[in-house]
This record gives sequence, C-alpha cells and structure tokens, in this order.
Amino acid sequence: MTQPAQKSKLGKWLRRFAAATLLLIVASWLISAWVFAHQMTRRRSPLFAENVPALAWGSVEAFRLDTLDGQHLGAWLVPGRTDKSAVLLLHGIGANRSSCLREAQMLATAGHPVLLITLRAHGDSTGDENDFGYSARHDVAAAVAWWKQQHPNQPLVVWGQSLGAAAAIFAAGDLGHKVQGYVLECPYQDLHTATRNRTRLMLPEGVELVAYCGLRCVAPLVLSDASKISPYDAATGIPDSIPVLILAGGQDPYARPEEAQAIHERIKAHCTLALFEQAGHMQLAKADPGRYSTTVLEFVDACGKTRE
Repeated sequence: MTQPAQKSKLGKWLRRFAAATLLLIVASWLISAWVFAHQMTRRRSPLFAENVPALAWGSVEAFRLDTLDGQHLGAWLVPGRTDKSAVLLLHGIGANRSSCLREAQMLATAGHPVLLITLRAHGDSTGDENDFGYSARHDVAAAVAWWKQQHPNQPLVVWGQSLGAAAAIFAAGDLGHKVQGYVLECPYQDLHTATRNRTRLMLPEGVELVAYCGLRCVAPLVLSDASKISPYDAATGIPDSIPVLILAGGQDPYARPEEAQAIHERIKAHCTLALFEQAGHMQLAKADPGRYSTTVLEFVDACGKTRE
C-alpha cells in the first residue's frame, strides 16, 4: 500500500472514530438528561399515612377526595365560621398538607374554615408523576367541587404555595367563578424558566447551560404536556372579576421575583403583587411575619365581602 493510500485510510478511520465519539457523547448527554428529568418528575417517597394532628387551635375532620382522572387524595377540614370565606390550602413540591398547618392556624384563628389537601404524587395521595402542578389542576377542581357541594353559599379562596400556586392557576380556567379569590405564593413562570433556575443553582457556569439544553431536549419525552406547563400563560384563564394576590420573595432563586412580576403584569387589572424584598423561596412569613399575615388576611376577608 502506498503512503498516500495509508494516509487516506488513516484519515477515514480517524473521522469515523471522531464521529463515533461525538455520537457517544451526545447519547450520554441525552440519556443523563432523561434519567435526571424522569427522577425529578416522579414522586419522591412512597405513599405514606398522614395522621390527623391534635391541634390546640382547632379540630380536624379527615376525608378522601376522588379526582376526575382517577386519583385519590387525602384531605382535612378545619371548620370555622359560616360568615367567613373558606380557604383551600395547597402545599409546595415535596411537601404535603401537614406543611400548611402554620398557615391554617393563622386562618383558623381569624375564624376562616380551612380545607387542606395533599396533591397527587405526595404524601398519602395516589399518583406517581409530578408535572409541576399541571395535572394537579384536577386535584384543585375536586377540592373546590367538594366544598361547593357541602357549602354552596360560602365563598372560597384558593391559596397555593409554589407547586400549589401553579396548580391553582392551571385549574382557574375551568373553575371560573366557583372561586372568589386566589393567593399565589412564590409562583414560577413556566417549566423552562424553573428548570434553568435549578440548573444554575446546582451546577457550575457553562456546565449548567449544557445540562439545561439537554433537559429541554428530553422534556417532551418525560412529560407529554411539557409545552403547556406555563403559569404565565394560564394566568389569563382567571376571570377578570376574580381578585388575585401574588406573594413573592425578592431573594428567591427558584421562582425569581421577575417571574411573579411577569405574571402580575399579565393580569394586573385584578391582581396585587406583594414583594418581600429580603425573603427567599417560601420564606416570606419568616422574613416579615406581621406583614405576611396582615396582607393575606385582609385579602381573604375582602374576597368574602365581595359576595355579600
């Protein structure tokens, strides 16, 4: 074999090796992204019992709810005054209804009935997939339907925290005027923004962008409704006559304040934004407990008065 022929053969082999190496790198990148995305969108712990707490400030009635798409949810009711608006509390990701007892105490002490549910894929509720509140819109709808069946003339406000805020927004278009107000605490703007925020927090600069791009690529394979997971877009489904209160932390790295501001801007005709400048994600009550409780209670009371 002549020297030029040998060089040509070596060149072809090197090109094939480079192509195979690149293919392997891309495949590993996408597989790793899929594994991570799949893990993040599945329930974090097996289904477990949520025992009824003994409360010094109220009694608790435990029951179960069935959703239209076949999930079974754990729920508690803390009864209150019939002349006060009730509040449906929705917890954040990785939590359950027990995580909202502090807020429930604040409301119950002021006389408001409080309904707490555990969203699908959490706690003692069924479900394996966590699509960041999109499917949980059915959970919100089931809770609202139960309340309206039991108390058709008593106003209801939905208070969602983080994941729960997204679930409330996604449900709003179908709920219409069954709900008299929304409190949205630390809502994220959309799935892509939430993913980018987390890659920035978890990974070094440069690496996080590569990881984010991989997650963008595999998102439709992991969540069939990935393109619809946008509280920013869904917020316009809240009727213009229904008041909305958005609570946001100025130091929140997971749901940045500009995301809350964007949602507020979308529905500002009937929305109020309360920004807690020094608060991180879900740390608003800790940063300024007095302002937190006053802001929420005044809003909830006002929502009840709109029906009088």
